[in-house]
Amino acid sequence: YNCSHDEFLQTFTRGKYQGVVANYLSFNTAQSTGHFLDRAKLFEECTGGIINFAEATDIADDAITDIGSASSTGAELYDAYLMIYSFSSEASSLGLLETLNDRIRSSNSLLQYEDIFPKVRTMGEYRKDGKTNIDLLMADGDFFVPVVRIDLLERDNKPLPHTWEDVVELAKFYNGTDLNDDGISDDFGLCIYPSTGSGFNDAWIPELMYSTWATTDQTKGIQQGFFFDEETFEPRIGNGFEKAMNIWKDLWANSADGCITSNFVEGRCAIGLAPPGCWKGVFVNSDQGGVAWRNKDGSVMRDENGEALWRPRMKDGSYAEPYRLKPFGSLEIVDRVTDEFVECKPGTCPKGERIPSASRLASDDRAKVLADSPHVGKLINRVPFYWSGGYGTGIRKSADPLAKDL
Repeated sequence: YNCSHDEFLQTFTRGKYQGVVANYLSFNTAQSTGHFLDRAKLFEECTGGIINFAEATDIADDAITDIGSASSTGAELYDAYLMIYSFSSEASSLGLLETLNDRIRSSNSLLQYEDIFPKVRTMGEYRKDGKTNIDLLMADGDFFVPVVRIDLLERDNKPLPHTWEDVVELAKFYNGTDLNDDGISDDFGLCIYPSTGSGFNDAWIPELMYSTWATTDQTKGIQQGFFFDEETFEPRIGNGFEKAMNIWKDLWANSADGCITSNFVEGRCAIGLAPPGCWKGVFVNSDQGGVAWRNKDGSVMRDENGEALWRPRMKDGSYAEPYRLKPFGSLEIVDRVTDEFVECKPGTCPKGERIPSASRLASDDRAKVLADSPHVGKLINRVPFYWSGGYGTGIRKSADPLAKDL
């Protein structure tokens, strides 16, 4: 048994779950939670416990069919499920889901439950008999998270992108150039999620545009909508919407698929924009993952000494792990009365933040070596865009105790 991969696995006794099998009903696993498969393999190497993954065809109904309802007894083939919170309330009311409060409490030093986005946490809670039961461990991974090849910015004396206009400029600069030193100038300025042809996730293409629209039209947080007029409920199709559409007209022409292809992990993308799950393979188990030249089977190409033949490098020779950014934003926002753009100031952007110079970044921030943004000192309106959501993991209460532990 090998439990040396990370701090979490080192907390387990080797072989603790030898012979134990748990069946997990997942959904669209390769795209939505592909890292679950990788983690399950490492967990099995450490504990001997096996998690079998099955694919639901309908995430809303299949879990309920198995766990049961007031009108039908479930088949109970699975021990745990990836579920949508809005379809779990009946199972919670009937006590069919394991309440997770004690499990979360005992593992919270590693889990850090309070770090889950508060609104998303509440989706997995069910109030019963005067107590709040946590019946689903919710995933708050459906924010668009930007990443950038920081080695390219250092090489070309470019600052971090902050605004959507910055992103367009960089995407145009790098698109059609050689970004992974393979001698072919055919790489991409931006790699995005989702994309046409990505199956269940095709429907989320508009959300990329919405994430841009929100930065000019939403300034007061989640209590303020931006799709419709608050009084007339007419669609707010105005200057903010037009600007977002024009941004994506430019970006689309300089982009490629980032999650359903190996483009990003092969070093062919300057910027990436996708939910965190898309980037798990880039940051988790970086010895086998990360950005590198790859063989046809997806493995890292290595020399006779086992070293990667190519990885992106900073000028000091260190591996240039892609740099995670705050969401892109806007320096101007739409006046709700005139529909005209106005500068982001404390009065117009109450949640705005000042763009810092590189010298003001933390000592361990890798972006300290980059050029300063031309926007240093200006207020920017960033809107972390929760583009989907509502997925969480639930455990069937009547499952075998060891399977539930697993």
